[in-house]
Amino acid sequence: ITFNFRVARVAPEVGKHVAEMLYNLSRQDVGFDPKKLEILGLSLGGQTMSFIAKSYYALAGVKIGRLTALDPMGPCFRNLGPENRLDKSDADFVELIGTNIDGYGVAEPLGHVNFYVNGGEHQAHDVFFVPCEMICSHLRSFTLWYSALQNPNSFIAMECESVQQARDKNCYGRKPLVTNLLGPNVNKTRHGIFYLATNHAYPYHMGVKGLKRKYEPISNDLKELNPDGLKIL
Repeated sequence: ITFNFRVARVAPEVGKHVAEMLYNLSRQDVGFDPKKLEILGLSLGGQTMSFIAKSYYALAGVKIGRLTALDPMGPCFRNLGPENRLDKSDADFVELIGTNIDGYGVAEPLGHVNFYVNGGEHQAHDVFFVPCEMICSHLRSFTLWYSALQNPNSFIAMECESVQQARDKNCYGRKPLVTNLLGPNVNKTRHGIFYLATNHAYPYHMGVKGLKRKYEPISNDLKELNPDGLKIL
C-alpha cells in the first residue's frame, strides 16, 4: 500500500498506454467492442482504470461500457477534480464498492451506483473479536465481488439519502424501499447511494435479511454476546 502512494503519480501514463492498446484492438477485425468491455480495478487499480477510460474516449470518441471500482484509492486522489480521478462520466456505467472509505478508499459517491458495505468504513473480521484493520477492510471489496459473481442475486442493498446515512446504517425503513444488487446483476438504471449489510464470514451475503434492521450484523453479534441485555459499564 505504501508503494501505491509513490506510483499513484504514474497512473495517468499507465492508463494512456493501456488505452492505446485497446484502441489498436478496436481498429483490427478481432471482434473487440468497447461497449461490452468491463474493467475491474481494486485500490489504485480503481483509479488507474479511470485514466484508461478517459484516454480511450479521447482516442476513439466512444466510452467503455463499464467500470467497477473496488474501494478505489482515496489518498492522493480525494481532493482532485473529475479529470484527475475516477468519475461516473468515465464510462457508460460506473459502479463503486466502498469498504474502507476513510482509510485507503474514498467516501465520495463517484459512480452511478455506489455501495457502502456495512457503512463503508470498517468491515468485520471472519473471526469475531479479531479486528479487521484498514488493509483487511480495504481488500474485503475484492472477496465481496468474488462472492457476488458466485451468488449474483444474494447481495441486496437498500437506497440511502446520503453517504452519511449509509455510514450511520440508518437507511432501514425508508418508503418506498428501493434496492439494488451488488455484482453482475446490478440495475444500471437505478442510480444512487446504497447501504449493503453483510455477514462477517464468507460468502458474506445476507439476502433479504440484510434489508431488516434486526439482522444488522454488528448489533446482532452484540446481542449474541449479551443476550440478557445487561448494561456493560
